[in-house]
Amino acid sequence: MNDDFTQTIINFIADATVDIERVRINAQKDLVAGVISDTRVDTGLARRNWQAKKDSIPTSVIEYAGAPTGSNSVAEAMAVAFGTDGTFYFVNNLHYVYYLEFGTSRTAGDGMARNNAQRVAATLRAGGYN
Repeated sequence: MNDDFTQTIINFIADATVDIERVRINAQKDLVAGVISDTRVDTGLARRNWQAKKDSIPTSVIEYAGAPTGSNSVAEAMAVAFGTDGTFYFVNNLHYVYYLEFGTSRTAGDGMARNNAQRVAATLRAGGYN
């Protein structure tokens, strides 16, 4: 009897852990996709410079807006970042991305990171990403 109860608890913990990981990864993917798609495109440089990485903050700026040469694309970086453990970083190191997000005295900001963070948080509160 005791062994059945112990096994039930072990199974519950294993199932819950898998569910938490699935929710975390789905929320991260939704956040990344939303921020990238909401980033304004003029030359494509701002959208291209979103970088995801696990366990260390990306510090580079991808200067050329054309085909990638010698650097990870966002998709490749995301494949590394969406592991089952570690800290996930998602950054854009362009000097003007702040102004795209928050605006200037002459233009309104797009809020691509803030708006998507709020949207993902609301989805999580509502029990989404299962």
